[in-house]
This record gives sequence, structure tokens and C-alpha cells, in this order.
Amino acid sequence: MSKRLLIVESPTKARTIQNYLGKDYTVLASVGHVRDLPKSNKDAVDIEGGFIPRYVVPAGKREVIEKIERAAAKADEIYLATDPDREGEAIAWHIKEVAGIRTPKRVVFHEITKEAVEEALAHPRAIDENLRRAQEARRVLDRIVGYDLSGLIWKKVRYGLSAGRVQSPALRILAEREREIKSFIPITYFVLSALFKSKAGTIATTCTEEPVTQAEAERIVQAGRSALWSVATVTEKSEERNPRPPFTTSTLQQTASTRLGFAPSRTMRAAQKLYEAGHITYMRTDSVNLSTEAVAKMAGVIEKKFGKEYLQVRAYKTTSKNAQEAHEAVRPTDPLKERAGATPDENEVYALIHTRTLASQMAPAKIMRTAVAVKANAEIPLFTANGSRMLFPGWLALDTAARGEDVELPKVAVGDSLTLLSLASQEKQTEPPNRYTEAGLIKELEKRGIGRPSTYASIMKTIADRGYVDKIGRILKPTATGMVVSGWLEENFPEYVSDTFTAEMENELDEIARGERGYTETLSAFYGPFEKAVRAKDRLPKATSLG
Repeated sequence: MSKRLLIVESPTKARTIQNYLGKDYTVLASVGHVRDLPKSNKDAVDIEGGFIPRYVVPAGKREVIEKIERAAAKADEIYLATDPDREGEAIAWHIKEVAGIRTPKRVVFHEITKEAVEEALAHPRAIDENLRRAQEARRVLDRIVGYDLSGLIWKKVRYGLSAGRVQSPALRILAEREREIKSFIPITYFVLSALFKSKAGTIATTCTEEPVTQAEAERIVQAGRSALWSVATVTEKSEERNPRPPFTTSTLQQTASTRLGFAPSRTMRAAQKLYEAGHITYMRTDSVNLSTEAVAKMAGVIEKKFGKEYLQVRAYKTTSKNAQEAHEAVRPTDPLKERAGATPDENEVYALIHTRTLASQMAPAKIMRTAVAVKANAEIPLFTANGSRMLFPGWLALDTAARGEDVELPKVAVGDSLTLLSLASQEKQTEPPNRYTEAGLIKELEKRGIGRPSTYASIMKTIADRGYVDKIGRILKPTATGMVVSGWLEENFPEYVSDTFTAEMENELDEIARGERGYTETLSAFYGPFEKAVRAKDRLPKATSLG
């Protein structure tokens, strides 16, 4: 019988798959990348030779590679089953090169279930050179930009600081917001609140206008206190609240940050473990697509648990133009399983994914919105109260955390007279824009086309590790060092830390992945002007008192 070897990245993934495939296969793990660019940059990339990376095998990886080589020598068929994205494709190629595997079969699956793995093994393909080249281009580009800009910052700002192709635009967004906050001039205004008694109960209202002078606020208060009040209008409007699409990497990180207080890297660690254990689909994706089989399974679960009227099957369309529809959203592999994971973090992230995915296939919530306006027999603005009550919970029956509080207003009719119980004004000031949270920054990066699902968590981690931002609760506040570095880069390399350059570069990498662009031509077109710009700034004086 033929001997089969299957290679994946992680030992957990290897164990899960070994259980499915039994003794017909030997499943080994490469434990991540088997080689990378050297730490020192002097000879990391042969630029003159056409941007050829000079990879090295870390000392700790020799043993892993020898184990793969020994197993490969005995195997008749060799399958590379690394993750289904550029990074995974690159790891597969590196394993092939380092272990000298001549004709490996590349297999991909987006969930580690027995069916998905067997289906993938039935349809092997060759390593996708375009995908692999796109990853290599990103790696080389990041190394060149990071090394050259960091070297310059060491000389001109302070030793030991760094810049990066994607981290620097992210830092710039935070620095720009910080400057807006610093230059903000508050404006005083007054909020007027009145409490009324009707036959059916009390109504708390707010004035529709916010006076900017104390004199006008006082005038309204005095006139209102001696006036007669009645109901001016009552409007009731039924509206539907639809569920949100299933998770992409970025919306998972945003929701885990908002609801659980998790940093993106913490969310991704838990999601990675859930994926490797076979509980969820691949967690790096910008698609909201769900497979027909998955939707059918979910529909069964919803109908059984909540009833037919709670089910509304939907197909979500991905707006990101680079999303691969073959990929799915992050979803549970088995919707029947309400709990999964080996740690509290994994349990919480799984619950979030399970709830969001099932809710996406449920009926909208029906809510009755009520607005009551009250008027005085005096020259003063209207006061209003807004209420809401749930008519049918729909998806909110499952995702209770997304449900707001019901505010029931007493039943009143137009013309009803009201008794004023209290009327007061409160002085307030306009607030500067908020600093970004991690969730907010990820949303902003995605909106501007900076970074990709696989990079958001590492961007956040890098700017924090470099000492460029302080994390205060969930808020990201640039440090003095971060402000100086960003200011210096914005002044001297505005093009390279701009949204457009970074987003266009991401698009070019996507084009390489699709086979629409060449590797060397892309890097050459970038490097010529970049190197010239770096050389021109070498003559600048030292910029700051940071050290």
C-alpha cells in the first residue's frame, strides 16, 4: 500500500487531521515558517539581481526539516496542506524547496473537518506560484521600506526607533486625530430638560434646540415654567432591524474588542486555536459568504430552537473587491454546537462567532418607535420624547447583547394637557473627536484599504510594542515618541505614509496574487523613486531632542 505524507503548519492542526485520516497517512507539522529573511539586512535581498530574497533556515528549524526529509524519502505521495491564503501558499513552497520535494500535491480546505479534508485530498493541485510570489513581494517590500526608513530615523530622530510600510500609515491616522484633539476649541451650549405628568404617567422630554447663550436658556426656562403645556404631535412608526452579516476577520476583531475587551492579537490567538481544533472555519478572511450546506444546517438549528417565524435565510455579498468568494466568513463548522474551545478566551470567541452566524440567518426584529412632541402657549421651541418597544424580537432573541433597552412612553393623544413637574437647563461644552479604540482603528484601516485581514492584529501589536502608542483601557493614545516619529515621516516622506500609496500597494500585491502583475516589475517601479527619496533625506540635520 502506498505511503502518504501530509504536512501542515501547526502541531494542533496535525493532531486533528491525524485523527481523521488514521494510519494511512503520516501527518507532520512544520511549526510555522521553515525559513525566512535573515535578521540582519546587509544581504537579505539581492536588489541588483532582481529583488531575490536570500532565505535562511533558523537553527531551531533544522530538526523539523530533517524529520520532514526523512518522512518524504519514504513516502509515495506528499500533500502540503498549509493554510488557504498567501502565507500558507508561501509556507508550502518553502517546505517543498527546503526539503527537496519534487512534485508535492497542494491541498486546501477552509475548515478542519473530516469531510473538508477528504474533499480537499480528492482535488489536489500544484502550488500557486502567483499567490506565493505575492507573499514574497509583501515580505521583501516590508523589509526594504522598514530597513531604509528605520535606518534614517535612527540617524535623524533617535537610535532604536522604527518605521514600516503599514505601521507608519496606521500611526499617522492616530497622530492626525491627536492633533485635531489638541487644536479643538470647545463651544458652550445648553441642554434643556422638562418632566411632564399626563393622565397615563410621566414623560421626560428634551428641548429640540440647544441655545448657545445663558440668557436664551434662561428665557426658555422662565417662559416654560409659567406656560400651559399640551401634546403637539404623536407619531408611531414600526421599523425593522436586520441582523449583521457573519464575521470577517476585521469585524470579528472589532466586536471582540467592543464586547469582550480583547486586543486583536488575543482574539486571533483564540480563533486560531478554534480553527485548528476543527470548531470554526479559517479565521483570516474578508468574505461574508456562507456555503449553501452551512446555511441549510443553520436553518435547521434556528427552526428547531426558535420556530419557523424566526428563520430568514439570507445570502450576504462581500463589498471588498479583493475578497475571494471561495473563502467563507468565519463561522462554526457545526452550528449545533453551542459551546467549544479549551480555554475561557476560546469559549467566549466561539460564542460570539456562533451567535453572529446564526443571527445572520434569522428574521429581522420589529420595533415600534414612538415620538411625542409637546408645546407651550409661549414663544419657545418644542420639547420631545422618544420611546421604543419590541413587537417581535427576531434575531435579537438570540443576540441579546445587541438589544437596546425598551423605553415605554405613556399613551397620550394630540391636544392632551400636561402638567409641568420640572424644567431645568444644563451647561455643556462640545467635545473634541474621540481617540480611536483598537476596534475603531481596524475599521478605519479597512475603510481606507490599508492592510489585509492577516495584518490588522500585527499592526496593532507593532505600534504598541514600539512604544508609539499607549493603550488606556480600549483607547489608543499616541506617545510623545509616536507623535515625533509620525510628524517626521509626514514631513519628509508624505507619499509613503499616505493612504493612497499604501492602499495602491495592497492592490498591486493582490494583482500579483491573481497573476496580473509581475514580481520584479512591481518592486522595481517602487524601489527606484523610494531609494532616491531616502538618499535625498540623508543630508537632513538631526531633527529632535528625543535623543
